[in-house]
Parts: sequence; C-alpha cells; structure tokens
Amino acid sequence: MAYFPMFMDLKDELCVVIGGGMIAYRKITALLEFEAKVTVIASEFCDAILDLENKITAKNKRYEPQDIGDAFLVIAATNDSGLNARVSGDCREFKIPVNVVDIKDECSFIFPAYVKKGAITVGVTSSGKSPIISQKLKNKIDEIIPDYMDELVDYLGSVRKEVQSSFEQEEKRKKVFKQLVELGCLKQGKLTDTDVSEIIRNEKNRAE
Repeated sequence: MAYFPMFMDLKDELCVVIGGGMIAYRKITALLEFEAKVTVIASEFCDAILDLENKITAKNKRYEPQDIGDAFLVIAATNDSGLNARVSGDCREFKIPVNVVDIKDECSFIFPAYVKKGAITVGVTSSGKSPIISQKLKNKIDEIIPDYMDELVDYLGSVRKEVQSSFEQEEKRKKVFKQLVELGCLKQGKLTDTDVSEIIRNEKNRAE
C-alpha cells in the first residue's frame, strides 16, 4: 500500500506532541519549521526541548485524553509502547490525525523525509517500509534544487495575478509562466518586472 501525498497548512494550528525525549524533539522542530502552534506533554523533558521554551507550550504532566481535545494533529513519541497505543486509540476515537513514531500500524499519517527551501517543500516516503531509502532520496533531491529556486518561486508568486489578468486562456498563461521559469533559471532567480512585461507583451503580440 502506498500513502497519498497531501500537503497541509499547519500555520497556527495546534499540534500536540506526547513525549519529552530527542525523538519528540525532532518532530517538534519539524512542526515549528512549518509555523505550527506546538504543545508538548511529558513527565520530563530533555534539554533540547527545554531550550525551545519560548517557542512551544510544555506541560509537565501525565497524558490524559482531554489533552488532545482541540488538537489539529497529534504525535506520540514516548518510549512507552502502551501509552503510545493509548494515544493512538484516543485520536482515532476523536477523529484526530495521529502519528506514532516507528509504529506504522498505529499511525493515521506518517512523516515524510522532506526538503524545505522557503515555499518549496518536497516530501519523500517509502510508505513506512524503508526510512533509509526515503532519507537517501531526500538527500539526492536536496542536491539538485538550486539555492536560487526559493527566490524565483517567491517572485513568480508575486506576479501571478498580473499574468493571470493579462490572458483569459489558461494555455497562454502556462506559456508565459514556462518562459518566466526558463528565464529565471538562466538568470539564477534574478527576474525583473521588465522581464515579465516583455514576455507578456511578446506573447500578446503572437496572438494578434
């Protein structure tokens, strides 16, 4: 079975992590990278998590089902398999997406290996069968994405409405964006408004 790739907006969404060790820490830092609102629940916390005190809400307590009542998603990352299973069961009952670290059968979603460069995110998964392969592919992808691509993506996003309003036909819009991407790669992300205006004008002239 393969997992369906779905990208979610976690900005300001409550994500609850159960566990206070280094595995939990790695999941927390991933969630923070995507601007989630993170609450961590554990009987004790490793120093790395304590160092995040200004970025997370840490609750030094035993897990209770009410701790996840308002969660957008939950991650169980304790070294207690029974507790992890209980968290998974509670999440399924409450219809909350849950990831139990390293226990695929108790997850309703899994963490991909991912590359993030600004607005660009590429996720890779082996559907839980071989994390090492996922990591290897992630590293290869990281190598081939140019450093300027994030800048180019941001710029193309800023001119998207201008291009869309210049052409009624979707086909024409795609042609313009394709030319902008090609030119942007040649110029290593340094597109200008003049470049955009010229490409739009040339495409309009072709249509006349």
